[in-house]
Amino acid sequence: MHARVPRHLLARTRAHAATALPRAAVSIPRPSPPSSAPRHLVQPSPAHWRGVTTASRTVYTTGGSCPKCGTPLPQTLTPVCPKCSSLLPPPPPSATYFALFDLEPTFDIDTKALKRTFLQMQQKVHPDVFSGKGEVEDWAKAWSGRVNDAYKALTNERERGEYLLSLHDVTIGEADPVTDPELLMTIMETREELEEAETEEAVVALRERNQESTKSVIASLSSAFSSSPPDLEAARNLVIELKYLNNIDQVCREWQPGKRLELQH
Repeated sequence: MHARVPRHLLARTRAHAATALPRAAVSIPRPSPPSSAPRHLVQPSPAHWRGVTTASRTVYTTGGSCPKCGTPLPQTLTPVCPKCSSLLPPPPPSATYFALFDLEPTFDIDTKALKRTFLQMQQKVHPDVFSGKGEVEDWAKAWSGRVNDAYKALTNERERGEYLLSLHDVTIGEADPVTDPELLMTIMETREELEEAETEEAVVALRERNQESTKSVIASLSSAFSSSPPDLEAARNLVIELKYLNNIDQVCREWQPGKRLELQH
């Protein structure tokens, strides 16, 4: 357990942090201009084709037609041919999570509509449906894995924000420290409150306060991504803050009297 910071030192520590801890800095690259090519014809680099089947190369680089019946495919990614209903090869790794669900790459998405699309796609690509069908079963496993990973990331605000940043070549490392003085103080104060908490009611009140902070950060993150151009530096700092607010929520949910705290900072 981290050592507790006495209350009478918090104010002094806050003042010191404000001068000693610079805010996070990040070099923001210019986003690439949008491509005019269909979204499923991603034209990936040679490195993106490693491990991708010949069938995938054919579908996604040379005309976009069904390898079984030859029907031209729609301009959006689809797991099955609209004419013969045969399973199509999985797209290359460069196809984004958003493209898998035919979504614009934005932070604000309709999660209910996303869930409906996800369930429909899983019905079409579930590996059990193609059990024993050789290469097609492998395609189903690849499709199912990609769809699951994409859905998990896009339905979580922090992961969605982090993924959007990665599309702009802005990354957040697992070990990136907190450099915002106010956020650092919030973490320290919250840890102290949790250590001193003696009842579940006290922890519930702390969690509710943390949830309000989380809503505020998510709203700010939406604004950062929706500005033109997107404020990627602000978005990066907000995603880091959201990461720690999520951790506080988890610790509150798992709190028990005397239990070791694992509150990250």
